[in-house]
Amino acid sequence: MAKSSISIGSAANDGTGDTLRSAGTKINSNFSELYNAFGDGSSLAAGISATGSTITLTSPVLNTPTIGVSLNDTNGNEFVKFTSTSSAINELTIANGASNDGPSLSATGTASNLNLTLTSKGTGSVEISKAAFSSITMTADGAVNATKTLIIGNKGSALAVSLADGTTTGEYKIFINRGVGNMVVTPSNFAQGTSFTLAQNDGCTCIWGGTGTNWFLVGNQGEVTITT
Repeated sequence: MAKSSISIGSAANDGTGDTLRSAGTKINSNFSELYNAFGDGSSLAAGISATGSTITLTSPVLNTPTIGVSLNDTNGNEFVKFTSTSSAINELTIANGASNDGPSLSATGTASNLNLTLTSKGTGSVEISKAAFSSITMTADGAVNATKTLIIGNKGSALAVSLADGTTTGEYKIFINRGVGNMVVTPSNFAQGTSFTLAQNDGCTCIWGGTGTNWFLVGNQGEVTITT
């Protein structure tokens, strides 16, 4: 229900305000609504208190809260800080996982292609307990998937693979060849030549050098042949 306001009249003792009984009824109605919303109708829920200026809620449902600066712990220390960007259209989406699926942190929003940036402070590093790359297996000739990092060749004969330019400086592409036939990778722009070939059970790593530049072959294991 809507808040019931007590009429106090136009002037003191002018006889136009609510009677004491009517005012008491409105007060009781207002408190009943609060106790029903935050308790069982007669008592507040165990996780709710109003001591001083602090109100603590246990298991509240918050659909679209507005957070000004930070989320703090019980000592008032910051857990997470927030920086607002004017006219922002992109954001983070956090999802939990069922069964054996882990939770995910995704860049989402109106823009079609978004980087997700993790930045350490000063000379600190972003430390990862264990890393794995997104992958795809290619069993037929074709273009490398632009959204995958680990490219696995697995064809019974020669495999021809084309590699488009990267989109972000420092972007990785890792190639391994499980197939019997050689895996020939031809980047659109390749610093060391025109293509490189991986024999069966060989692998290599390429890094994109930035806009208007090339893919660089920076590491390999086994027999990788470069064609200039």
